Amino acid sequence: MRRVLQRWLKQALPRGWVERLQDLRWAGLPVPFRVVRPHTMLSNLNLFFLLELAERLDRWRVEGDYVECGVYRGGSAGVLGYQLRRSPLPRSLWLYDTFTGTPAASAHDDEFLHAMAGRMVGSEAQTRRILERLGVVEGRVRIVRGLIEETLGEAAPARVALLHVDCNLFRPVLASLEVLYPRMAPGGLVVLNDY
Repeated sequence: MRRVLQRWLKQALPRGWVERLQDLRWAGLPVPFRVVRPHTMLSNLNLFFLLELAERLDRWRVEGDYVECGVYRGGSAGVLGYQLRRSPLPRSLWLYDTFTGTPAASAHDDEFLHAMAGRMVGSEAQTRRILERLGVVEGRVRIVRGLIEETLGEAAPARVALLHVDCNLFRPVLASLEVLYPRMAPGGLVVLNDY
């Protein structure tokens, strides 16, 4: 229904009006959400939830880095980067993605995911622009490009405070948990999205 309404609005309203309406809808959101909202598939509620978890880890003084497996266009990475910038603890942000689209699904994945191969192409450049716009220091961000199940073995943080897994497929989700769960700091949090 939402897509039908959006399509109708794009056809019925003069060019640029739909974007202006979306800007108005996002105008009441805190700054990081206005920046990241167009670049994520997460709902506002999920973005607020992710930020709240990161803020709590700072209040609880849980040591370790923020890690996101499955970055897409950098929206939720921007939320984590925003909190990283505000964090009193010496953290880094680790981002893992192919940035070439959804990898091929395995026999363990739902049927509809097999048709997603090559779709949902992310953008490392867009992710960097979002982080820059939010004032995140580049030296605190580590972007690891490639298949998550391969790259995690090559480069991973020693200690993880927050692990956000949003890669939708069995193999990268399993690899994320196998490699990073043992590195979770006491009191650290794991967020599994869409699995």
